[in-house]
Amino acid sequence: MQTVSVTAGGARSSAARYRPALDGMRAIAVYLVVVFHAGSDRFTGGFIGVDVFFVLSGFLVTQLLLRDLISTGRVGFARFYARRFRRLLPAAFVALVVTALVYSALASPLEMASAAGGFRASFLYSANWYFIAKSSDYFGAGLAAENPVLHFWSLAVEEQFYLLWPLLLGGLFAVARRFGSRQWWVMRGVVGLGAVASLVWALSLRTGDPNRAYYGTDARAYQLLAGALIALTPGVVTRLVRFERHARRVGVVGILALGGLASSWVHLDAVERGALTTAITVVLVLALETADGGVLRRTLAASPAVYLGKISYATYLWHWPVIVVITRSFDLAVITTIAVTVLVATALASVSFELLEHPIRLSALLDRHRYPVIVTGLAVSLASALVVIPAIVERSSSGGPAPTEAALATAGFTPVPTDIDWAAVEADLPAITDCDSEAPTACTRRRGRGAHVLILGDSHAAMLVPALTAVAEARDLTLSVDVRGGCPWQRDLYRVPETEFGVPQPVAGCRRHKDDAYDRVLPALRPDLVVVMNLDYLRRQTPFLGPDGTKVDPGSAASDQWIEQTTRASLDQLAAGGRRVLIVEPTPVAPIGFRAAECLSTATVVEQCRYVAAAGPSTAELLYRRLDQDSAAVWAVDLDRLVCPYLPICDPIVEHRVVQADGHHLTTEFSRALASVIDEYLLTNRILP
Repeated sequence: MQTVSVTAGGARSSAARYRPALDGMRAIAVYLVVVFHAGSDRFTGGFIGVDVFFVLSGFLVTQLLLRDLISTGRVGFARFYARRFRRLLPAAFVALVVTALVYSALASPLEMASAAGGFRASFLYSANWYFIAKSSDYFGAGLAAENPVLHFWSLAVEEQFYLLWPLLLGGLFAVARRFGSRQWWVMRGVVGLGAVASLVWALSLRTGDPNRAYYGTDARAYQLLAGALIALTPGVVTRLVRFERHARRVGVVGILALGGLASSWVHLDAVERGALTTAITVVLVLALETADGGVLRRTLAASPAVYLGKISYATYLWHWPVIVVITRSFDLAVITTIAVTVLVATALASVSFELLEHPIRLSALLDRHRYPVIVTGLAVSLASALVVIPAIVERSSSGGPAPTEAALATAGFTPVPTDIDWAAVEADLPAITDCDSEAPTACTRRRGRGAHVLILGDSHAAMLVPALTAVAEARDLTLSVDVRGGCPWQRDLYRVPETEFGVPQPVAGCRRHKDDAYDRVLPALRPDLVVVMNLDYLRRQTPFLGPDGTKVDPGSAASDQWIEQTTRASLDQLAAGGRRVLIVEPTPVAPIGFRAAECLSTATVVEQCRYVAAAGPSTAELLYRRLDQDSAAVWAVDLDRLVCPYLPICDPIVEHRVVQADGHHLTTEFSRALASVIDEYLLTNRILP
């Protein structure tokens, strides 16, 4: 490649100079991600490979744009966007289509319907926002977490950066010209302030909304801008050249620090690791730019490392689908899964690079027809999202010939209805909506002239929204909803933090939500009736944090005592001022890992998908019933026999309706069917004023 020197604020930089050592860094980054996704317990922070990619992308793309800005005074938008499409889209298109076809052969129709939204969003490079929405809906419930295109979230962030950054940098360049000799300092200052603002935003989100902090483009922008800032400040490298020997040592220390951050030895959340990784990557890039030679640079610039770095994009594209297929098809040890994933993903990436990416990227013909390339790329993305993926989903849903209904009836079985809309069943997972950052009135779903009902609790409380909406419409009630997934309604009761959707879920977000609900929303809305509901965490053996903030074992006397204490204290606050409280007892759930709706989507008869639920009242239900007896302002209602008429044997379809969207959340249709029973209970017990 020919070297083109450019000037940025008085310092010269080789913007088009090929840097083989950076390809070596890409190789390290991608295999850290592969090892992490394959389940390594020694590299539980391997996801920082994505952080490294973001910094490198910001650095290299900004240097390309600076070449245009300094030589011509403007960005060559057509050339830039055409090159991005040629570089990214062909490989992504093939990977997505092949993954969709393979997954449709392995997955149930319900799973394929669940994954379809992720495929569409991946083709449209909006996967990060799609997974943020899914995560906030039901906190990464199983079907979403197994999506075979989950990894496309980071590619979406980069593509959004590629779309906006040329426009922003070009505009900033034009405006900063007015400052004369201070032009480059102004540009650096604006980009630096943008990076700091993004980092502060990410840190502010990390406890209350970690998924948003992890997947959001705005919360990730600081890493891309950090790379851009290096490109905008080539004078730093010029000044550091005299410290070349020290730069070599710093580079080695930086690589070791990166390995330490990726390991399980470091106990930091994803955003904290990302911030430190960004700083280390910036130091590494500067060290590699400064040092001429040295062990680290020679190692990273060695032919094997460079080649693995060149195919790292395709390796990233293929590794997650490979892991999904391996884990669904085989029961392998983690080390074996890692080895197979590395070999298969690397082989597929090499084929993709040699036969597809490299020829298209270097095509002189395509380089001369930039606008047709852009238009074609956009058209392919749209057509794939709107036509190709729906066609594959429909193909997945249509099975072979089923036994006749008469034959099944003779055998005493109930045929699975052929008109079930599996996409609708998947979409029926409860919508989680809280109003923590909005006015309390934002919680109100419906306004009526009658009594005011407020729903509190976790995603199981959200299941009640369709039923209580129907009740509110029939009786002209006002209905408000303030729920948060995985967050029990009892004020001081918190689950031991877990990792969901690949992102740690700290207690702070749940605490903030409940403090807001009890201290702000409840007094402001002044409901007549508060309806609360949770998953039966005790049946699921979910550990809670005790009064001192440490884990208490589920089922222990300390756990039962703490749960009763927090429940009584919460009810006292909810019922203060003459309010009434209706506790809806937990409904039956399937064994962990069993999804009746998923089973139905591949079964011939309904009976194949029956499951056995726990019989008899749980510890939580017994507590709720005692509280019902103790207080004239508290009622506890048991809906078990409506959800599972033959308890403990539960059918996946009751009264011609699919009962649960997954293993424990009721479908919207089934919830709505409970409205008449709930309405009758409210009337009979004179619960509403």
